[in-house]
Amino acid sequence: MKRSIFLIALVFMLGANAFAQMAFTLVSSEKRTVKESGISQLEKEQTSGKKDKSNLTFTEKEVRLVAVTGPEDDMLSYRIQGVRNPNLILPAGATLKILFINIDGDMRHDIRFGRVTGDPPIAPDVTETAGAEKLAARAEDGTMQAEEIVIKANEDGAFKYFCSVRGHAKGGMWGNILVGVKPGADLKTAPMTQHVHSPDEGKMPAETNDAPKAGEKPAHKHDDMIDMGNEKKPDDMSGMPGMDHSGHATRSMINIGEPMGREGSGTSWLPDSSPMYGYMKMFKDGGMLMLHGNMFMRYTQVGSNRDASVGGKSGRSRFDAPSMFMAMYSRPINERSQIGFRAMLSLDPIIERGFGYPLLYQSGETYRGQPLHDRQHPHEFFSELAATYSYKFDDKNSFFVYAGYPGEPALGPVAFMHRPSAANNPDAPIGHHWQDATHITFGVLTAGFTHDKFKIEASAFKGREPDENRWNFDSPKLDSFSGRLSYNPATNWAFQVSYGYLKNPEPAEPEITIMRRMTASASYNKKFGDDRNWANSFVWGQNHSDDGRSNAFLFESNYEFYKNAIFGRLEQVQKNAHELALDAPHPEGNFWVGAYSLGYLRDVVSEKGIDMGIGGMATFNTNTPSISSFYGGTTHGGWQLFVRFRPSKMK
Repeated sequence: MKRSIFLIALVFMLGANAFAQMAFTLVSSEKRTVKESGISQLEKEQTSGKKDKSNLTFTEKEVRLVAVTGPEDDMLSYRIQGVRNPNLILPAGATLKILFINIDGDMRHDIRFGRVTGDPPIAPDVTETAGAEKLAARAEDGTMQAEEIVIKANEDGAFKYFCSVRGHAKGGMWGNILVGVKPGADLKTAPMTQHVHSPDEGKMPAETNDAPKAGEKPAHKHDDMIDMGNEKKPDDMSGMPGMDHSGHATRSMINIGEPMGREGSGTSWLPDSSPMYGYMKMFKDGGMLMLHGNMFMRYTQVGSNRDASVGGKSGRSRFDAPSMFMAMYSRPINERSQIGFRAMLSLDPIIERGFGYPLLYQSGETYRGQPLHDRQHPHEFFSELAATYSYKFDDKNSFFVYAGYPGEPALGPVAFMHRPSAANNPDAPIGHHWQDATHITFGVLTAGFTHDKFKIEASAFKGREPDENRWNFDSPKLDSFSGRLSYNPATNWAFQVSYGYLKNPEPAEPEITIMRRMTASASYNKKFGDDRNWANSFVWGQNHSDDGRSNAFLFESNYEFYKNAIFGRLEQVQKNAHELALDAPHPEGNFWVGAYSLGYLRDVVSEKGIDMGIGGMATFNTNTPSISSFYGGTTHGGWQLFVRFRPSKMK
């Protein structure tokens, strides 16, 4: 039975790329700059299409085109071979080499190719599209930004090309592209409209009604625009309210009033600019299905002289494969409300089994009635089964409820396996039970309210850790509570503070009837381009019980550049003799223990639906002299080699 579930989960992970089928594939792209005087020569090198009103028909399998943005009186449009937003009719399997030039003197534009059902929305989803990046407006010296892209049609059908800048496609900047099919008599084309800037496009914070100073030109309206989902420009608009800075126009599956890029584990927040790895399927009724996860197949070994086995199982080294797989679905009820469902599974009960993997100084939970020490416990097979409902009052204010069995309450930062800063680190933090251990809780009810950059939440949940049976569903009981305040001041930052009152939290410590937990965290993510991203997290957690107060500090970082990643984690945690399961006689009080890791990974397969990377990590551990007799010294080393699997990054 367990083997069958294991195979099903692998099929779930490896076969999920069926959901990621794109109508067009971006083969290559190259940025260029052109002068107005050179455009006519470039247009002469195009593949000529047969013109029939708004149709441009091509019979060649390889088609070269030049597309420019519209003139001042029709700015939200394209011109290809002199035709406004032409219907491009191509043979099946055609390859299109298109030079896109932004001649607009005021605004940024792009051109994207993919599925858009019906009239384009205000903020088109670009997840399953291919095309150019957003290009800056014409420079003062007349230089124009251009990008030459090569895209290949993957299937026959009627699709669209459009500008993804918020409001532009809605305003008429789109056209039809038909591959292997002929246009019908009812084929709709984009009308010419007079563009009026709306509040949705956003205004610069510096915008005022002050009259220009003597000798200055009045500010042009278009200069006050900022488009959505882009990196920081000379005037960074990352703090503007109501804007999706994530690079994804897609809404969050937890809360219809939030961008998807902000969505972390449970109901927690990541920086809006965080990368997303997964597969997404869009449905005609507005529903969305997303699959993601990861697995590390590895050999790991920890240092020290201490016996890290439990119940006669394992030791200080092991072959294993920590894993997590997740499916999320959401569907709008109407324009203001949405329902969502989440499921998360782990193969830990099959692969890790009850005794988990060696991890020096790790503590928490039990195996066969014995407390685990220097080992990370396995996670539940059903790690999350949750439903959500959200309602948006306006662009700034929204409300949601989250119910999970199991689920994650509003306590702590984003769980470690969901943080971009820990994306390539196979190990759990040794401060896990001070910071984010409640990410699997059998019985959670959370309500939250979001106002622009702020979110406040409250949860009722079961305070006790899951039992040793990783296959069952523990009895639910809402006997504990927590609250969390989250703040994303800009596209690259996410902050949270939280407090929890936990009843009977640890099965291994029955004498602790009440534990109070406080956490604070700051996350920073910087996207330097499509192939470079730097994610960082600082987390503090404190447990307060009859045993006193103890603290855990963590800093972790992950820099991904092209097919490489350098990552690391620094931790200092206070643990007592009971938590470390030290035999008597043992010293009293808390002892500082530390773990400092540095690793490197190289993707040998990337952007193929599944990314496969080969990596390694070295760890340096320290403990206070007062417990050196248990560990054979105060400093220790460990290492591991692994192969990481995960879905490719969503563009």
